[in-house]
Formats: sequence, structure tokens, C-alpha cells
Amino acid sequence: MSLHKFLKAISRLVVVIVVVSSASLVSATDEPFEQRPLVLIASDFLPKSLLSGEGYSVNEQVSNDGFQNTYTMETDYGVITASSSDELRARIQEVKATRALEKLERSDEFKDAAKGAVSGLVEGGKALVTSPVDTTKSAVKGMGRWLGNVGRSITSDDPHQDNVLKTALGYDAAKRAYAVEMGVDPYTDFEPFQERLGEVARAATAGGLVTSVAIDVGTEGALVGTVTTVTSLASMKSILKDNPPATLAKINKEKLEAMGVKGYQAEALLKNYNYTPAEVTLIVEALKRMGDMKGREIFVAFATAAPDRQVARFMQHYAEMLADYITTVETGDIVDISGEAWFVSGAGSLVGAFPLDYLAWTEEASESTRIASEKMAELGVKRRELLLEGQISPQARAALASRGWKISENVRFADADKGTPGEGGAAVSPGAKGASQVIK
Repeated sequence: MSLHKFLKAISRLVVVIVVVSSASLVSATDEPFEQRPLVLIASDFLPKSLLSGEGYSVNEQVSNDGFQNTYTMETDYGVITASSSDELRARIQEVKATRALEKLERSDEFKDAAKGAVSGLVEGGKALVTSPVDTTKSAVKGMGRWLGNVGRSITSDDPHQDNVLKTALGYDAAKRAYAVEMGVDPYTDFEPFQERLGEVARAATAGGLVTSVAIDVGTEGALVGTVTTVTSLASMKSILKDNPPATLAKINKEKLEAMGVKGYQAEALLKNYNYTPAEVTLIVEALKRMGDMKGREIFVAFATAAPDRQVARFMQHYAEMLADYITTVETGDIVDISGEAWFVSGAGSLVGAFPLDYLAWTEEASESTRIASEKMAELGVKRRELLLEGQISPQARAALASRGWKISENVRFADADKGTPGEGGAAVSPGAKGASQVIK
């Protein structure tokens, strides 16, 4: 199932909070829709600093399916396709990190450590050479998409878990440490990064190379870049660096159960390997940040249904954006509307806060109004708000505004501690409890 098909559910969110009388409904045959794919311009969505850099260049032409953009970029490692702005930022960070590791490998310190690593491996019984997952590259080619990240444990069905011998040698811990410090998911499927990461980790493990020599590659698209406080950022880095996938799963399950999520529901999310262990951990952290509220198990059920990597990435960012809204604007509950997770504020608003790139007016959105209006009456919603991380087409804006929507685009939530907006766009003020206030 594609991201587009899965996000048909999100299109119902866009229109679900629209109160439409039967007299105002227009038949699908008479209503003009935007034809997909839409052709857009990358520079309309990305800051100039992201459009190009050392080792990569983003193509200006962008394809949009009515919800998310598909970007292509030329890199030192070939042409890369990214299915959203969030994924593009992550890929750019991975390219930067790969180049940083390559630079590190050319240093005298690395060369000396690498010699020690070779000696150490021989003396250690050639454990890394004879282990089932010798290198990340061989794991990718030999084990398929699910085993395309870090490797596989001999005793675990988690494809992100390194094998037992490497774990004992500290190899996987070194990989996590380097990756997290560079703002990259340690379990990313970007093969050039994993190859370089594996080589550096071997030198760090057996040859004495220290993690602190890693090069600063900036924070654009960083793995934990959406964590709003310095304390939370440090905590998340420590959790991701210090714990292998099996331990992360245990920690995440305990946290979910403490939130009222049933054990079998938590297990279902943890066993959905479309998510990396880091992505699940960030989702759980986002749910925890939401505080004491009802309906977090509904979000878990929704996230569990992610059928592929594209949707999994979307759900991670959706969880974080929703948590940002709840912690900076107003509290409320997550509700189930036709199998999807929505937010109803304590003030009586149904709020859609989504990391969509560009929302177009489509037939799916129009048709869903009939289902949505019935549920809205049951919820007794008074106001309807749509907050987009990206933009909305003029046609979609006009159609939704005529049906009572309050729409904000290019939304960045203010830092809960500092009260300052994120990079670019609008930011929701943390002082606007009870009603969202958008700072332009």
C-alpha cells in the first residue's frame, strides 16, 4: 500500500471537522478537482540552505500526490528519491554524515586505529569476519528490505538488532553513538552511510578510535531535532545511544503500558518493522509528552497499521507534531473517527495538526465530507482547525474555508521552554491555552 492510499485517511481528517449541511454538498461529478500528480517547485518548500550543499543538489521539480512531495536529488552516491520534506531532510543529513565519516577515514588517527582493529579481530578469533552479518552492505544485499539497516540478532526476529558477537564486542554501541551524535537514525537504510559507519565502528571498537572525533555535520533533519527542550534532547540521545533494539523495545513497552496501552497493542507496534527502533522510541516519547489524556491507545493502533516505510516516517512526525500542539497550545483527547486517530481539544475544537507537504483539493477529500459530518455531530465539535507543516493549495483553502475551516500553513510550534518559533513559517504560541494563536 502506498503512502498516498494510506493518507486517504488523512484526507478525511481535513474534511472531517467541516460541518456541512446536505444543501451545501456538491456532487463529485460537478466539483472541480486538482489533477495529480501536481508539479511543484522545491524552492517553494525548502530554505535555500537545504537546496544544495557539499555532495548533493536537490532538483527543483517536485511531484505531489495531493498530500506529500516527492523530491529527487543528485548526490555523490547516486540519485536519491525522498517521499516527503521530512524524509528529504533526513537523507540530506545522511549524505552529510557519510561525507564526514569518509573524511574521518582519511585521517591519520583513523588509519592508526584501523591497523589496531585488524590485529584485534585476528586475535579475537575473527568474530566479525565469521559472524552471520559480516558487514552492513552484505546484510542489505543478502537479507532483503527488512534486514537492510544494522543487521540481525542470532536470537531475535528484530531486523535492526546486530548479531550477538558484534554486540559483545561493543560494535553496535559504537555505531549507535556515532550515528546519534551526527543526527542520523542508527538503523537507516541508507547504505553508503551504513558502510562507512560500520568501518568507523570497527576501528572504534577494536582499534581505540574514540567517538568524540566524529565531525559536526549540523542539525538540519537531525534524528531528534523535534525534541523541544535541551533536557529532553540529551535524554533521548542517551536512550538511543545506550540501548540496543531489544532493550529499546522493553523500555518502550513499559512506557506504553504505563500510559494505559494494552500489552498486546504495544507488542503489535513494536513488531511492525516498517519502523526503526529509533522511530518507535520517538513516537513513544511524543505520546508521553502529551501528558495525562485519553486516547493514546487509539494513536498506537493507528500507527501500528503503517504498511510501509513511507507511512511509518509520516506517523513518527505526526506523533511529534501532535505532541507539540498539545504541549504548547491546548490539551484534549485523541478520538477514533472511522478507524483514524484525531484530536479534540478541551475547548471543543477538532484539530488536524499534520506534517503534510502540500494539501490539494482531491475527490477523496470531497467524498469524505458525507462520512465526516455525521461523526462531527456525535462529537459536538464547535470549531474546526487545520494546521499544516507545509502548504495548502488555493483551491483546497477556498473549498475548506467555505465550509468553516480555520487554516494555518507553514506551522512551526514555539519551543515550550523558550517561547520561540522554529525555523521559518508560522509558530503556535505556547501561551495560547484554549485556542491556538498563530504567530506569523
